[in-house]
Amino acid sequence: MSTSAINARDFRPKDKAVGSWDPNSSRWDEIVVSFVQPSWGITANMEHTAATKEHPQRTRFTYPLNITGVKYQSEAELKGLRINDVLVAVKSDNPPTADFIEVVPEEDYDRLPGGKQYVADDVRDLLMRGGACTVKVKREWKNQRCEECGSDRIIEQTQMGDLTCEDCGTVHRSRLISMASEWRTFADDDNKSDPNRTGGPENPLLSGDGMQTMIQTGGGRMASDVLGTGANLSKSQYRSGGQTNDRALQEGYAQIQAMCDRLNLNLAISMEAKELFKVVEDQKQAGRKVGKDLEAIVASTVFIGCRIKNVPRTIKEILTVVKCTKHDLGKTLKAVTQLVQEVTGKVISSSKPSDVIERFCSHIKTSHDVTKAATEITDRAFEITSVAQGRVHASVAGAAIYMACLLREGQGTSSGLPLCKAVSEASGAAEATIRDVYKGLHAERHKLVPEWFATKEQIQSMSEH
Repeated sequence: MSTSAINARDFRPKDKAVGSWDPNSSRWDEIVVSFVQPSWGITANMEHTAATKEHPQRTRFTYPLNITGVKYQSEAELKGLRINDVLVAVKSDNPPTADFIEVVPEEDYDRLPGGKQYVADDVRDLLMRGGACTVKVKREWKNQRCEECGSDRIIEQTQMGDLTCEDCGTVHRSRLISMASEWRTFADDDNKSDPNRTGGPENPLLSGDGMQTMIQTGGGRMASDVLGTGANLSKSQYRSGGQTNDRALQEGYAQIQAMCDRLNLNLAISMEAKELFKVVEDQKQAGRKVGKDLEAIVASTVFIGCRIKNVPRTIKEILTVVKCTKHDLGKTLKAVTQLVQEVTGKVISSSKPSDVIERFCSHIKTSHDVTKAATEITDRAFEITSVAQGRVHASVAGAAIYMACLLREGQGTSSGLPLCKAVSEASGAAEATIRDVYKGLHAERHKLVPEWFATKEQIQSMSEH
């Protein structure tokens, strides 16, 4: 195994000026490892995909190919591989081959925008075979390290402006640029109760990181009529559109925050949505057409932000907090999704019905076993039956919860509502739709219900309604 040398002075992001310091700076090192054992002792992110007309049901690795587990005392652990390392290339040593095969996503023209990508089957077969192989792995180093002692205890001394190792005292960088607010005192100014002033901190969500000049009004009511006064210059700046982009951004951020509050979404999702909104606004300023409805754009960024943070929301849930139509939202969402993927390169995973089951079950306060069984029923419904094909995810999830609750909790719920009505309120699907999907699932109940959850007699005696 070979690694490139690590130098603390190399930890400098491209977007930072010389002399600045970013505690989250990182670098990627490439590692080449040769295996000889039949089993290497590593696991990666894989899924069992449903059968299609072209391919049967098969096991596939998702892209990018991250290592998710390293077995204790395995060959991979002894050679230094870690969780979250990324496999980028592989070649066989038995029989030996000269060139590496790059780990790239397979071309899938039927894949929906934002859907998952999978590693090509030839790479999958080579990795699953094991044995004598050589792999290339990339690893991200996220911590600053001292080039003298190797410690990661690097501290910034704000008073001196130095970047120093806390263990050995080596000064790695001096005269750092402080990103904090700069306080100044204007004691000679008249009519000021507090002579201390400061500029605001950097705000990456605003154009120019928020470092702009705004002309404040000054003087009395008549001052705006005098050419050159503060009020007159402030009015001219406003009319010239100097702050137009920031006003649009701030208005969008306010709507995003209000929408996230109504949907009970956390701060991480609202910040992700705001970052996406800024990307969209920057592209609109560059002349790209996305849509004119601000509310639809805001709703699209919140919807995509939930997907990126793995807490997806349904279109129906988003529509409950906006006034735009489903058609307008769908059209804008498609444009925003394409733009975000092209500009940021972020992978927007497609949602599955099982992603929302836990939230629906918590709403009607079911047991953990019911939640787990409903998740398995939903996954199997899409794999082995055609009942769920073409159905809205919320409807399939609601029918699966309804089936699991019938086997364990009967027709009632802890809230006192009838079971189907409670599931309808939790999922947003109509009671008639849930019953209709349930009839299709009921016909395949022996294949769908897990064996650990109910006996064959219980499954056989299930009600059809």
